[in-house]
Amino acid sequence: MNLSKSANPALNKSTFATGQGITGTGSGVMTIKGTVNKTLLMLLLVLLGAGYTWKFMGTGNMEALQTYMLVGGIGGFITALITVFKKTWSPITAPIYAVLEGLFLGGISAYFNAQYPGIVVNAVALTFGTLF
Repeated sequence: MNLSKSANPALNKSTFATGQGITGTGSGVMTIKGTVNKTLLMLLLVLLGAGYTWKFMGTGNMEALQTYMLVGGIGGFITALITVFKKTWSPITAPIYAVLEGLFLGGISAYFNAQYPGIVVNAVALTFGTLF
């Protein structure tokens, strides 16, 4: 695949060039331990956001649920776009995206659970089973 002809802004020539990655204090080497730690941190942030939104289902406050779901969906999309175009900002934007994604997922899960009781528990169990 010739990346120089790609219209995707995330796949331009400088993406794979040496020394053009995300700058930071790390050694620049990707390790399994580092990947697992960051995956678990992002998962925790998603769970915190989802749990916060999910609690509105029990109170019956559907307006708040819809508001947080809307903020999570639109904010997550904007944050994802920022991350694509400014890769060096990803240490800041990735945790923000994880929380916003959690807000959206918690809200949409609450809606589906209200329509189909128990479906979310099955989906979450299968997702975690696949992850681990």
